[in-house]
Amino acid sequence: MSSANRDCIVTSALRLFARRGYTRTSIGDIADEAGMLKGNIAYYFKTKPEILAGVIDERRRRIMARLNADAGASAPDAIKRLIVLVESSADEMARTGCPVGSLACELGKHDEALRARAAGLLVHIQTWLEQQFSRIQTPPAAQASAEHLLTLMQGSAVLAHAHGDAHIVRKQMAHARQWLDEVVQGP
Repeated sequence: MSSANRDCIVTSALRLFARRGYTRTSIGDIADEAGMLKGNIAYYFKTKPEILAGVIDERRRRIMARLNADAGASAPDAIKRLIVLVESSADEMARTGCPVGSLACELGKHDEALRARAAGLLVHIQTWLEQQFSRIQTPPAAQASAEHLLTLMQGSAVLAHAHGDAHIVRKQMAHARQWLDEVVQGP
């Protein structure tokens, strides 16, 4: 069986987890969405938590590939790539919220191990942001800036979803750019 099938399963699961939530999505639902038999899913993933791990790992791989696309970029340019990535997801966030943030919140109510797995991607992004900010700020300031920007991104996703309004994400990412320019210029 091909890796294209595995990718189809992961993509289908991500869509369903975003739309319905993890707990309300069954392996049968994922099989239907992927156009496969349930047994074919088991060839790649034995359990639903394994599918979740696959979804999170793939999401991390895609996000980090985009963020690290230009290794020689300045810190502000690298950070702006993340802002653009969030901004380009505004419509999706208005419909379903942030896929990873929503999963981390949902799973935190039911299963600590799964919550930690989902939150791991957010931690990974925060660490990446801290590394970028540490190129232009002291470590304590870099940590605070990374936390601030990630909170702004997640908060805008929550509000956009609550109001069904992608403009909220776009507006907040414009504010994020302004704020970043101020951080770079210094006091």
